[in-house]
Amino acid sequence: MEYVGGKHLSVCQQENHMELPYLKFYGLKEEPFSTVPSPRYLFLTDMHSTALEKTSYVVGAKKGLVSVFGDTGTGKSSLARLLHQKFLDNSFVSVLLTNPNYPTQNSLLRTIAQEFGTSRTDKSFKGMLDIFKAFLIEQALDQGKTVVLIIDEAQTLGFPLLELLRQLINVETNQMKLLQVVLFAQEELRSKLAHARARNLRSRIVLASTLERLGAKEVADMVSFRWQVASGGAKHPFSDEALMALFEYSEGIPREATILADNALLLGFYQQKSVIDKSVVEAAAADRRNSLGGKETKHGER
Repeated sequence: MEYVGGKHLSVCQQENHMELPYLKFYGLKEEPFSTVPSPRYLFLTDMHSTALEKTSYVVGAKKGLVSVFGDTGTGKSSLARLLHQKFLDNSFVSVLLTNPNYPTQNSLLRTIAQEFGTSRTDKSFKGMLDIFKAFLIEQALDQGKTVVLIIDEAQTLGFPLLELLRQLINVETNQMKLLQVVLFAQEELRSKLAHARARNLRSRIVLASTLERLGAKEVADMVSFRWQVASGGAKHPFSDEALMALFEYSEGIPREATILADNALLLGFYQQKSVIDKSVVEAAAADRRNSLGGKETKHGER
C-alpha cells in the first residue's frame, strides 16, 4: 500500500523502516532520505511550487496540455504524485501512468481506458477510441468533471503514442478540452516534440515548466525539511560544511543529494558520530564513486 493522501505508511513499510540501524541512534521515526517518490518528503522549492501552480492552473481551466521537464533526479516523479493526489482531493477524475512506453497505440489506449474505469471495451483501436471519447463526453461534458491524465517518464513515448495523445486532446467543445494531459519528462522529450512528427502536439502545449538543479541553500533546506518530517521536528546532525559537501558532490541534483545524505548517515552511525561532518560526507561520496566506477565530480556553487 502506498502513501494515501501523503499521510500513512503500510504496516510492512513501517516494519522495514524500523530495521534500519541508524533510526534509534539519531532519534528518527522514519527513514529521512529514501528515494521512494513520496509526496510527504517532496521539498517544494520556489521552482517546484511555480511548476505546481502553473500546471494546476492549466488543468483547472481545462486548457488541455501542460508539460514539466527536468533532468533525472530533479523531483518530477514526486511532483507528479503530489499533483495526482491534489487532483483527487479536489474531486477530479485523475489517472497517473508511470510506465507509458507501450508497444502500440491500441495497447496504451486500452490501458488508459482501463485506468479510468471505462465499463466497455473493444478489440479494435477505433472501437476503443470511440469508447474513450464517449467516456470523456459523459464525464467532462455531461457531469462537468475535470478528467486528467498524468504521464510520468513521458520521454519514453514514441511518435505513434504522442500522436495518440494529440487525438485524445482534440476531443473538445468550443469552450474547453475534455481531457487534460500533464506530461512529466526528461529533456529527450523536447527533441521529440521539435520533430515534424510531433510538432502538432508541441503546438498544443499551453504551459511548460522546467525543474532545474538546486543551489547550495536549497540542498541544505531540503535536508532540514526531510529530517523534520522523519524525526517529528528535530534538527538534523549535518554540519554546515557537510551540507556544502552534499551540494558539491551531488551537483545540486536532489536525488543524488538524498542518496549521499543517506550513505553519510549510515557511515556516521557505524562510526558512532552524533554530528555528520564534512569528512563523513566526503568518505561516503568517495565510497559511492568507487563503487559505481565513476570519476570524481565536485563543483562549487553555480
